[in-house]
Amino acid sequence: MTMLARSALCCAMAMAVLAASGGAAAARTTQAAPSPQALLLPAELSNVCEADPQALQLAMARHWRPSLNALDQWTQLVRSFACDLSGSRDLGWHRVPLRAYESAIRYPLTWVEMETRNGRPRRVVRTYYSAAQLPAKIDFWVGGRIDEIRYDKRLRRIEARFPAAGSRAVGNGSASAVAVAQCASTTLQFRQQNGLWLLSGVEPNLAPHC
Repeated sequence: MTMLARSALCCAMAMAVLAASGGAAAARTTQAAPSPQALLLPAELSNVCEADPQALQLAMARHWRPSLNALDQWTQLVRSFACDLSGSRDLGWHRVPLRAYESAIRYPLTWVEMETRNGRPRRVVRTYYSAAQLPAKIDFWVGGRIDEIRYDKRLRRIEARFPAAGSRAVGNGSASAVAVAQCASTTLQFRQQNGLWLLSGVEPNLAPHC
């Protein structure tokens, strides 16, 4: 084998090694930042006010490996928001006094609203850095059922989506009002701070895509 051939072969082998290592690094990067995982709850666990809290925690622990820490404390927190406010019923859009839950809020707290400007809906994110900045009451859907729980491992955040009850809350309204209520929901976001789960974000959605 000539010197030129040997040099070309060495270059080819080096390129192959670099390509393999780059592919492995890309694979590791992909694995390090997974997309949020969703857990759709069975009917017997969807009403957090009436469901067995230990069964809910077990379902979450089985779904995410390794299991999340302090699931019991998170369940108690969700029950306090959902059940203390709603009494296990879906109450529709209500002005909720979050200041009463000061100890359960993690600042900065993000609040997402949809505003219509010039006939176009616009997503607006508001950030509150203290209880003094919070309005006395804010509108969002109050209900005791969870439709879906999502865990974002990269952000270390749990999201619980509380859906509308459908036509029960607006049974006397128009057909369009019933359709809106069937699509409405509120997503509560929770993050850990000093080992405790605290409410870190709220996103009311009156009419998402069904």
